[in-house]
Amino acid sequence: MPGNDDVKVAAAAGITATIAATWAALKSGKVSTGELPQEVIELLIAIAQSTDELRGTARDILEALGISAGGWPANANSITALRVAITPAAGVQLPAVYVPSGMVLLIKAWALNPAWLWVGATAAEVGNVNQAFPLLPSEVVTYQVENADQIFVAAMTPLGVATLGCFACLTVEQRKGGG
Repeated sequence: MPGNDDVKVAAAAGITATIAATWAALKSGKVSTGELPQEVIELLIAIAQSTDELRGTARDILEALGISAGGWPANANSITALRVAITPAAGVQLPAVYVPSGMVLLIKAWALNPAWLWVGATAAEVGNVNQAFPLLPSEVVTYQVENADQIFVAAMTPLGVATLGCFACLTVEQRKGGG
């Protein structure tokens, strides 16, 4: 007959496996967050953490699996949105806009742009159409970066001709108080 500690370890391992499987299903899109109430996740985490004297806490086990035991990213309570004029070919570093953990920076090419936007990690990259990511007018790209200032944008035709009058629209969800 198994001892008390063996039962606790087995229970914690089962709960942790359930949480890991649920997390994987959510990340793969097979299950939506609407189908799994936040209370269920919190309950599973609370049960897993209530087992005492494991070889590491349930939080340690989850974190070792690459799963945040802190819960889902909190909803945003604000947004930042702005339009940035893009100078031709030279490459504009986007302004400093903090992107909270779990959120993404959305960059949209202004619908009335007379040329394409070219997005990259450096001014040199966006000056070369063979190295930059193209955005046609009204197209969108998202990046999970810490700050918008990590991205450069240039305005050129597909043949590399610099063009005036282009804009990039940025938006990111925010949480008041940071984080």
